[in-house]
Amino acid sequence: MKILAIGAHPDDVEICCFGTLARCVERGDSVVVCSVTNGNQGHFGIGPEQLRMIRMAEGAKASQTIGASYCTLDVDDMTLNQTDKSLRLRMTELIRSVRPDVIITHDVDDYHPDHVATEELVFYCMVQANLAHIKTESPALDAPCVLYHMDKVGGGLFIPTEFVDITSTFEKKGEALACHVSQIEYLRKSSGLHILHGMEVLAEYRGMQCGCRYAEGFRASDKRPVPAFRVLP
Repeated sequence: MKILAIGAHPDDVEICCFGTLARCVERGDSVVVCSVTNGNQGHFGIGPEQLRMIRMAEGAKASQTIGASYCTLDVDDMTLNQTDKSLRLRMTELIRSVRPDVIITHDVDDYHPDHVATEELVFYCMVQANLAHIKTESPALDAPCVLYHMDKVGGGLFIPTEFVDITSTFEKKGEALACHVSQIEYLRKSSGLHILHGMEVLAEYRGMQCGCRYAEGFRASDKRPVPAFRVLP
């Protein structure tokens, strides 16, 4: 199976679903992680261009820890325009080139504007990827993808329809998230968010909901077909 996980920023996917992606890799799936933006505004002291390079390197290192591939569309933070035709074609080409069975991305009403824009971009391009008259380098898909929304940071107002037990991959998820050194102190100072601790608290809570130690929650999109069989681990 091929899995494409798309986050707005480097570290979004790590926070919300890397335990699941690690399990996907372990069962033999091909996993690609994409950050739409380059994260170049997420720091007090490091300038945008230097931070851009740092954060893309952190994203690549994090994906490497679980055996996933990493890419970015390299859009600057807070400039993500989901209606931009060029960006839509780039996202469509990414989806066509990966040819995923499953796409995982943000929820429709996530807390950050870039997250909301990413979800809208992904949904639009999933549909566009099936249209043969929309030309990109790769051919159009011949079947629709399954779409899952990943949990929100902190889990607020998110009701999962499926859970994945990540007890066996929780340490690997923490190792991957710890690769984002530039963000750990920045998020603590800017928003009081201790991301490593918060990740564990949310995983314990989702685990409590489904009867295991650590879990991640997902919601199957009601805008796309849902298979009769389980596709997540």
